[in-house]
Amino acid sequence: MVNKEKIVILGGGYAGLLTAVTLQKKVHKKRADITLVNKNDYHYLTTKVHESGAGTIPAESIVFPIKELIDTERVNFIRDEVVSIDLTNKTVTLKTGQLSYDYLVITLGGVPKTFGLPGIKENAFFLFDWEGTNQLRNHIEQQFERYTVDHDEKRLTFVIGGAGFSGMEFIFEMEEKMPELCKEYGVDPDIVKVICVEANDDLLKGYESSMVNDVKKTSTKMSSEFKTGIAVSSCEKDKVIFTNGEIIHTNTFIWAGGVKGNPIVESLGFETIPDGRVKVNEFCEVPGRRDVFVLGDASVSFSPEGSPYAPTAQIALQQGQYCGYNIACKIYGMPAKPFKYIHRGTVMSMGHKNATGIVYGKAIHGRFAHFMKWVIEKRYFLMLGGPRLLIKEIRK
Repeated sequence: MVNKEKIVILGGGYAGLLTAVTLQKKVHKKRADITLVNKNDYHYLTTKVHESGAGTIPAESIVFPIKELIDTERVNFIRDEVVSIDLTNKTVTLKTGQLSYDYLVITLGGVPKTFGLPGIKENAFFLFDWEGTNQLRNHIEQQFERYTVDHDEKRLTFVIGGAGFSGMEFIFEMEEKMPELCKEYGVDPDIVKVICVEANDDLLKGYESSMVNDVKKTSTKMSSEFKTGIAVSSCEKDKVIFTNGEIIHTNTFIWAGGVKGNPIVESLGFETIPDGRVKVNEFCEVPGRRDVFVLGDASVSFSPEGSPYAPTAQIALQQGQYCGYNIACKIYGMPAKPFKYIHRGTVMSMGHKNATGIVYGKAIHGRFAHFMKWVIEKRYFLMLGGPRLLIKEIRK
């Protein structure tokens, strides 16, 4: 009789969920016990949090019960939080118990990168997870409601810190949402201020020139204000202070300064890059540990030229599928091919009818780019649950 391998997957984001779904298809139930641990009982689409946070789509439209996305006869789902990982004894301690493993897949994601700036963690909102963006959307509407009572203009000043991918997608959503809220609460649109501040000297720094040009061109037609070359010094409950001494009084500061590695994963002593993400080898394994995999925002893998890949949903999805395949190969005694990331492109939404991007090396713009982003998002459901889940999502 063949012993069952114990596979423990920590985290139910893109990488963790795809690992579980791939394993349930590729490994017979007599060969492995698969356990997926996540702190929430739902999976959310990180690529849609900017829309949910601004309130341009229903909050519930980007969340899905995890048990509806996996085969619960093949994957044991545990809603719990990870406390610690013991690599020597091959155990994971949760808040309510302990698990042992033969193979461990760590997909705990990252945390917002605040650069140690005072007050950011305590006072800012983050475009990071579903719970946080829910708080943000409710807070924004609350500010309009309360303004009608006290006419405090800080309530209608919204500051976004960071003009990278996430920050720009969010500000385009805000541009569409503000007129709707002004009409609903009887507020003069001229009173509302949406300000995006960026420490670099340009918007969307580091992205393809065609995307940057599209963003710049569109931004000149917006009511929102853009300030570049200005760095945040600190954040208080009712104001943002900049390194040049400027102060913007606001009740709403949204921080979009990027992602760093997960503290739990960092504590394991693996080799990391400066932002705390764990270096993994060509098999998505921690070097020297063929039983431990780190995927998604908690990890960094490298191109054949040695350049680190950015933490994106696209690479997390591919890592998840690959990791499931790799573990299946190990269980059945077959050699696994190295992970090969295929960069299909990048598409950034600019509101609900516009987008910009590069797909397979070709620049795309406008409504067609927006359609391509829709196709990319729907393809995820096909990867996750096949035609059944895709049709269900499209109908919804």
